[in-house]
Amino acid sequence: MKRWLGHHERCRTCGIRWHREHGFELGPVALNVVVTFFVLGVGMIAGFVTTAPDFPVLALTLAMVGGAIVIPVIAYPFTFMLWQAFDLATHKPDSRELAEAQAAVGGAGLDDQAAGKVDKGA
Repeated sequence: MKRWLGHHERCRTCGIRWHREHGFELGPVALNVVVTFFVLGVGMIAGFVTTAPDFPVLALTLAMVGGAIVIPVIAYPFTFMLWQAFDLATHKPDSRELAEAQAAVGGAGLDDQAAGKVDKGA
């Protein structure tokens, strides 16, 4: 990740492209919506259970609206990484994509990087 809501074109460690196919962003965004709705749902249930029988409607509404704005921003990098991991696990990179990734990180093999044989300072 380059910054909280942005990233480099490729993984700086292995060289795999972040956007492996057209429409890739739909997955992380959908996962972010699911995470946000889950957290808001749990928050609403907790708010209703802890404040029953006198529900502070304004406070609960403001908390949910605030959460609906803040949670997706906080969760985005994590949902993006989870989706990338899911995509790599279900759609293995082909030899062309692996060769392109290897060239992008300076020609060092992925096994060499994992073994620590690549000088990161060079």
